[in-house]
Amino acid sequence: AAQEALHNALKHGRPRSVMLAARPAEPAGWIELTVRDDGVGFTPGEQAGPTQGHFGLAGMRERMERLGGTLRIESAPGRGTALTFRVPLRAYDEDVA
Repeated sequence: AAQEALHNALKHGRPRSVMLAARPAEPAGWIELTVRDDGVGFTPGEQAGPTQGHFGLAGMRERMERLGGTLRIESAPGRGTALTFRVPLRAYDEDVA
């Protein structure tokens, strides 16, 4: 999901910079990863989606749900985008990776 977020930022956002940050999250035993760019941004809910052949955000959200986590999207036109992924730490195997 983080790789997809970085790819989307560079492909669609036209940013000057992209930041990736990871940190422990609450509750204990969770991790939070944020991909933030200073690009063109968009209005969440109005972006192209699966019906237009774009599966990036929907796919990221599905992956987070499959891992028991969440995806938060913050964006606005002209203000860049931040995607924050939160998942519980656990031993992942090939079935969920």
